[in-house]
Amino acid sequence: MKKVHVEAHSGAVIGAVMAAESAARLRFTATNGEVNLPMPTVNQQLDHAIQFYKEDRSSPALILLNGCINDVGLKTLLSASTPLDNLHARTRQSCGEDMYHLLQRVRKSFLQSYVIVTSYYPIVSLQTDDNAFLRLLVKKLNNQSPEARQMTDKEMRARLIGLSNEWYETSTASLMEAVAKTNAEAVSESSPPAVKFVEIQFGPEHVFAAPDTLLWNFMFASTNLSGFRKVIVLLSFGTTAYKTNDHVRESRIKSCEQTFKKPEGIKEDKDQKNARQDLFLICRYASLGHPSQMGALIYTEAIKAQLQQIIDNAGWKRDLNHALTLP
Repeated sequence: MKKVHVEAHSGAVIGAVMAAESAARLRFTATNGEVNLPMPTVNQQLDHAIQFYKEDRSSPALILLNGCINDVGLKTLLSASTPLDNLHARTRQSCGEDMYHLLQRVRKSFLQSYVIVTSYYPIVSLQTDDNAFLRLLVKKLNNQSPEARQMTDKEMRARLIGLSNEWYETSTASLMEAVAKTNAEAVSESSPPAVKFVEIQFGPEHVFAAPDTLLWNFMFASTNLSGFRKVIVLLSFGTTAYKTNDHVRESRIKSCEQTFKKPEGIKEDKDQKNARQDLFLICRYASLGHPSQMGALIYTEAIKAQLQQIIDNAGWKRDLNHALTLP
């Protein structure tokens, strides 16, 4: 039977933790992988996988790899005041150069393994429901810059849609380039091009709170309020009546509460307290940025299409001794 080795966890960054948002999380730790924390980084996960297979005296046949959105940072993506050129540069660095160096390490560490790198998707679009969502983002998930506070709802909506489009287009192009560059270097060393890029086809109608969203959403009680206005009520008044509709929400919420609880014997300043509370909020509702069961099925089918080619080329039907790993 094939073995699957998992190193992945929510919130992992590829490399050094430099962004202020990630740095604020360094003082927190958790054992539940659903709690979005930057460490272990993806490079550290690779170190762990290398050690695991060394001790196991085996090698993975297939490595599923995804990363770079956490290096860019949630607040960068959801802050209406983020300049597009800043987002473009950070995305190029994280999904381009940083991913390329990670792939080089993966390739040289596991010479016989195939690697699949998956793309990301837009976060919001013109089909995202109700511009109250934008007020939520500005009030709760960005740095409350003077520029953002002066924006109208219409301006904020347009800015967030623009950021989402920039993120999707630049991350996709950068990841593709990182994969192509890695394969070109492999070929130059007389090795096969073993890294495959899988682009996930999420359209404008599939983003958060769109008509046919493929991301997790909220569970709502019976009410006449629209979805995003419920979100505003939820976050503005601190009620816990509304929950995400993913299947691990209860265990994640408990872990988030434990991880980001008020520290005992330590007096927080205002900035530390606000940062901790923001991290708890992001953690509690982290599933809203992740694919639902249907979204995961779309990922699965896209990966399977690449896998068929790999299976035929690699001869896995004749070799049952390899293992799978997900760093």
